Amino acid sequence: MAESADRVDRPPRASVPQRLRALEGEDGRFITRGRLALDSLYWVAWLAFARRGSVGSGVEREIDHLGLGAVRLIASASVLVGLITTFQVAYQLAEYSAQVLSARAIGWFAARELGPLVAALLVVARSASSIAGEFAAMSANGELDALRAMGLDPVKYLVAPKLAALLIVLPALTIFSDVLIVFGGLIGNTIFLNFGINLFFEQFRSALEERDVYIGLGKSVLFALVIGLAAADEGLSVERRVGAIGQAATRAVVLCMIGVLAADTMVNAIFYFIPRLVS
Repeated sequence: MAESADRVDRPPRASVPQRLRALEGEDGRFITRGRLALDSLYWVAWLAFARRGSVGSGVEREIDHLGLGAVRLIASASVLVGLITTFQVAYQLAEYSAQVLSARAIGWFAARELGPLVAALLVVARSASSIAGEFAAMSANGELDALRAMGLDPVKYLVAPKLAALLIVLPALTIFSDVLIVFGGLIGNTIFLNFGINLFFEQFRSALEERDVYIGLGKSVLFALVIGLAAADEGLSVERRVGAIGQAATRAVVLCMIGVLAADTMVNAIFYFIPRLVS
């Protein structure tokens, strides 16, 4: 009878998913934003010095998906942006018969602003929803709980490879976009404005400085952090139901775009209000 009473009074043991959910925040988040950012940066740094393994091969797959898959999209968009910029600047300068200065605008503005933004926003449009949707689906299906139950850190095996890939491919795509924006400007100046190729490159070289390229690459690294962390956070923090997957994907695209534009505004404000950085 005593043993029977013991079994009745003893509280039922929680299942593995219940114990894992008890470790989450009161709001049901899989991981806090601060913890996600710190853990992701830690594992990305670990990846930089670790030997090749399953996580390293995951980075290669993400580079292929996030980077190489976006090349054609960024190529076509960059050429069009170069043409549009040339037309708009030349139109404004036509009153002063200074259309040739549109090559200067391409040289300065492409490296600092247009290249990083074109690459980042197109990566957001193409990949942010897939990152958030993938993580949201894994959360809804209990796959994240299964990883934690096996003692595997989902941030290490899921988030860090994507963030590392973005930190590699976005600067590379920015350089690629810069080159094709300049190519679009060259087409606009030579074919539509009837300026010679030598004149275009003379004006272009007089405006472009090495520091402009470095500023654009620095922006691309910042944009990669914003995209990777914002998309992962949206995917990991959704409710555990299938209907939330689409909502997470939509919010990820919107937040990543706003985050990229906000980061770009912050960097431009810093350079504008600190004269030594501008000169």
